[in-house]
Amino acid sequence: MTSDAAALWQQLAAEKATNELLRESLADVQRVMGRDEAGWDMVGQLTLDGQGFTPQFRKQMYDRAVIACAANPMIKRGVNLRGAYIWGDGVSISVRDDPGTGQDVNAVVQAFLDDPMNLATFSDTEAHLEHERALALGGELAICLPTDPLSGQVRVRILPSLEITDIVTNPEDAASEWLYLRQWTQPGSTTVRKAYYPALSYRPQTRYRSYGDDQTPIMWDQPMRFVRVNMVGRRGVGDVFAALPWADSYKQFLEAWKQLTLSLARYAYQVKQRGDRVTQTAVDMARTNQDNTYGKGLINDPNMVMEAVGKSGATIDSDSGRPLAAMAAAGLDIPVTTLLGDPGVTGARAVASDVTESSWALFDTRRDLWKAIIRDVCSYVIDAAVIAPLGPLKGTIVRDGDYQTAQLPEGDGRTVIVDFPDRDDTILLDKLRAIQIADQSEKIPPLVIVREYLSALQVDDIDEILELITDDRGDFVPLDLIDQKVRQRYADHGKGDPNAEAA
Repeated sequence: MTSDAAALWQQLAAEKATNELLRESLADVQRVMGRDEAGWDMVGQLTLDGQGFTPQFRKQMYDRAVIACAANPMIKRGVNLRGAYIWGDGVSISVRDDPGTGQDVNAVVQAFLDDPMNLATFSDTEAHLEHERALALGGELAICLPTDPLSGQVRVRILPSLEITDIVTNPEDAASEWLYLRQWTQPGSTTVRKAYYPALSYRPQTRYRSYGDDQTPIMWDQPMRFVRVNMVGRRGVGDVFAALPWADSYKQFLEAWKQLTLSLARYAYQVKQRGDRVTQTAVDMARTNQDNTYGKGLINDPNMVMEAVGKSGATIDSDSGRPLAAMAAAGLDIPVTTLLGDPGVTGARAVASDVTESSWALFDTRRDLWKAIIRDVCSYVIDAAVIAPLGPLKGTIVRDGDYQTAQLPEGDGRTVIVDFPDRDDTILLDKLRAIQIADQSEKIPPLVIVREYLSALQVDDIDEILELITDDRGDFVPLDLIDQKVRQRYADHGKGDPNAEAA
C-alpha cells in the first residue's frame, strides 16, 4: 500500500470516528430529554436517521412542547414574548414597481395578501404569530401554495410539518431540494395516504406524474416552501427544545419549595417542659385545631414553656432556583428578568421590561428569515401570474436547469420589499426630555425641533402640520405669528375672532 493510500485510509477512519461521536452525542441529548417521561419508547429505539432526529422522537418532543406551552407558565410566556417581539409591530409588504410605466405588479401581490383565505393562513398578524409559534414548538413550517393552472391564483395552505417524512434532493447537489414526501391519514380513516410536493420554482421539463417504486403521485400544482430553524441534519428543531428540561426543573424546584413552606407552616409552636419529668405535653396544632381556627387562649402548666418552632435552619430561599430559570431563558434567547417578569432582588425595574441587545439581534435574525420567506412566496405569486395562460401579468418564462421563473417586460419591477418597523427602546418621556435639552441649547433650528416632537408623539400628518407653521420659503413661523395670521384670515373673510366664536 502506498503512503498516499495509507493516508486516505487514516483520514477515512478519522471521519468515521467523528461521525460516530456525533451520533452518540445526539443520542445522549435524546436520552436526557426523555429519561423522565413515562410512556416513551425505549432509549435504544430513539436513534438518528439520515435526516436528523427520528420521526418518533420529533413527534414526542413536539407533543411535549405543546403540553408545556399550555401548562408551563415559563414556556408559555417565552413563546408569546418571542412572537410579540418579532411580529408585534406588524410588517409592510410591497413591490418596488411604478404602475404608471407598465403593469401593476404590486396590485397582484396585494390582491394575494388581501385574499380572505390567505389572510387567515399567511398575511394576518394572528397568522404570523401562529407561524412563529409553530417554529418555536416544532422548528418547522410547511407552507403549501395550491395554484390554479389557468388563472395563476395562489392560495396558502399550512400542512402539518410532522407529516413531511422524506426530502428528495438533487443526487449531484444535496443542498438542492426537489420534492417533499407527505404521509397522512384522513380523519376517521386508517389508510395512509402519500404524495410528493415540489419545492418552489422546481419544474423540470419532464414532469412525471409519480415518483418512487410505489408510484407516489407528485402534486405539481401545489409547490411548497419548507421552513426550518435550528436544523439538525435536514430537519428543524423547535426553539423551546433546549429550554424544556430547565423549565421543568425550575417548576419542580418551585413545587418542592412550596411543599417545604407548607410543612413548616403545619406546626407553629412547640411545648417544652422544665425539669426532668417526662410527660405527653407536645401539642399538635393540626389535631387540636381541627376547625382551622388558631389564636385561641391557652392555660399552661407553670413548668412548661411554649415557643415558636424555629425555621431559620430549614428554609430555602425561592431565588435559589434562579439559575435554573436563567438556563431556560437562555434556551429561549430571552433575558431571565424578562422571562420571569420580575427583576429579582438585585435587579432594577427597568431591566425587567427591556430586552438585551444580544436578544434583539437574535430576533432581528428571525425577522430576516421571515423576510426571505415572504419574498419567496410573493415572488412565486408573480411567477404564477405570468406563467398561467389567463394570468393577470405578461412576461416571458425563463428556465435555469430544472427551475422555472418568469421575467417581466422592461419597465416592470418585481422586487418584493418586506419592512419591519424600526424598534425604538427609548422611553417617550426620556425622548421628550432629550428634545427639550436640544432645544434649550439653541443650536438646532426650531423647525427640526418641532418635527422631532411630532415624531416622538407619533402624530399623524406631520408634513401638513409643518406646512402650517412655515412660510412660503419654508422658514419656521412662531406660534404667536401663526395665531395672528389666523386672526387676519378670519378678518379678511368678514368673520370675527375665532376664539370669540368658539367661546
